[in-house]
Amino acid sequence: MTNGTARPGMATFSLDDDDEIPVPTAQQRAAAKQGGERLGFKSEPAEAAAKRVPPPAREAIYTANFHIRTTPEDRERYDEFAYRHRMKKGEAMKLLLDLAEEAEAVRSKATKRG
Repeated sequence: MTNGTARPGMATFSLDDDDEIPVPTAQQRAAAKQGGERLGFKSEPAEAAAKRVPPPAREAIYTANFHIRTTPEDRERYDEFAYRHRMKKGEAMKLLLDLAEEAEAVRSKATKRG
């Protein structure tokens, strides 16, 4: 153990002067670039990478949070419904509300007739 260890009791296996990683030379960088291109990795100029515009962020559709007190069984039914139909929970809520309004309209027509 050397005197310059950061933590007492921990052995160091490197030379004290050998702690810094050397910066690769221009020839080493060129050889690495050429080797990578042979493997199929294409190098882009730094300007092209900097000019690339990131894609726009997706715009959120369902932005309102709605907290409902429900039984665990009904919550599980709702989650299962959304999962079974592979839809977002916001879509499932919209569909369930549309169906409820249709049923309400049918009931109101039936009561007006009867």
